[in-house]
Amino acid sequence: MLETYKKQYLYPKVQFVVITKNGKVAESDDSLFPLRRGTDITGFHPFFESILPLTDRAGEHLSYSCVHIKDRICDVDCRTFKDKDPLIVIHDLTEHYQSLQTVAQKRNETVIETEVLTLQNTYLQEKEAFKRTFIANFSHEIRNPLTGVFSFTEMLEKTQLSDEQYDLVEIIKSLCQDLNIMINDILDLSKIEVGKFFINNEIFDFNALLESINFIYSTKARQKNLQFHIHRDENIPQYIEGDRNRIKQVLANIIENAIKFTDKGQVALYVRLNNKRANKINIQFEVTDTGIGIAKEDIDDIFTSFTQVHKDSKYPGTGLGLAIVKNLVNLMEGDISAGSEPGKGTSIRFNLRLKFPLHHKPRQIKNQEEEGNILFNNRNKYNVLLIEDNKISQIIVLKILASQGSFFLDIAENGSQALDRIEETRYDLILMDIRLPDVTGYELATVIRNTPEKKYAGTPIIALSGSMMGDGKKKYKKAGISDILQKPFKEQQLLKKLKKFLK
Repeated sequence: MLETYKKQYLYPKVQFVVITKNGKVAESDDSLFPLRRGTDITGFHPFFESILPLTDRAGEHLSYSCVHIKDRICDVDCRTFKDKDPLIVIHDLTEHYQSLQTVAQKRNETVIETEVLTLQNTYLQEKEAFKRTFIANFSHEIRNPLTGVFSFTEMLEKTQLSDEQYDLVEIIKSLCQDLNIMINDILDLSKIEVGKFFINNEIFDFNALLESINFIYSTKARQKNLQFHIHRDENIPQYIEGDRNRIKQVLANIIENAIKFTDKGQVALYVRLNNKRANKINIQFEVTDTGIGIAKEDIDDIFTSFTQVHKDSKYPGTGLGLAIVKNLVNLMEGDISAGSEPGKGTSIRFNLRLKFPLHHKPRQIKNQEEEGNILFNNRNKYNVLLIEDNKISQIIVLKILASQGSFFLDIAENGSQALDRIEETRYDLILMDIRLPDVTGYELATVIRNTPEKKYAGTPIIALSGSMMGDGKKKYKKAGISDILQKPFKEQQLLKKLKKFLK
């Protein structure tokens, strides 16, 4: 049996050939290739032409690897003797070399795939960085004219207007608010994608939040001849702990959507208590409408970014609202779902697991100024430096401060002018755009804080910014900036910031 296996597996892999000094085949076992006695070995294959001249030297052992002979890949040994004819041993290693080639090919493919993946990751990272930078820059630049429109419409409202003119101004303000919401949606989605979006939990008045929602959307619903109602479970505590702004943002996006796609009937918000245990509470929010509805096959797409299931130009939008809603609900460790029937309406439901304080004393409002219009005492005069290169923003700040009669305002259009101004005048507060032609606000604030004798070490510096991307707040704090006012801002928002630092 062993000899049978040897004949089957060993002998066909090796051939012995004896040749004469002049290269004629003297003897061959023909295990691999048929070689007739007396034929010229070089005629069998050109390879042997290269080793034939070496057979004159006795006692040589020559080895050659990976020689292609006919359809086989072989190793060839050539041995020469003093008193015998040379011996050629041909080893058929076709399977071995093919296996090595396969391994090498797979290794090369793996290396190539790794390099391609690395390049793709680098490309995606660069693309993502470009996108974030573009969004931040675009946001900042678009907020300058948007701030102008907001502020000038507010100023226009204070002039003598006819009823028709006042209605037109209100429409302009509403359109600006819609544009601002779209910009915020894009920024929020970008921050969520890169993990720079955080939930800030605090105790707040839940009743006040629902009253605010009711006031805003009852008005918007009436403009479309719709009814808007809130149904609240009375067992829900008045004060709960959560991110008030994000809960409001989620509700606002869903209700806005419901009103948008409802032409007749009503929109309702149901707030139900699922369960309450110790200081934990689970609340279900559900917004229903009697609108156009969504087809069954499209229901899962409504939470996808930049996806609009209704292509009718009657319902414009970015397709971002509900995508952000889903992300916000997930960040607050909740869950969200939707149901709909075409022609009958849609229902969007989400649950939030929150906390509520067992004992809470509401904050008392000390001064009506905190809730109403902020006014400054004309007996106190403040020197303010505005560092801003945008002409519209300069005019806005100038008019707002001039209306108070409590400010002397100087304007610098770049970092160089700003440094000249602070050497000449002692300012009580500095307003500074975060993007200037010759320097960033971070750099300029650091320089101002480190002026000789540290005379501006404690001066309030308020940054005016159109973008709050990424770790921007940390940069502001590190640079010594006291607070941030995001563009577009309203008159009372600016005055509130000033009031905070100018006692």
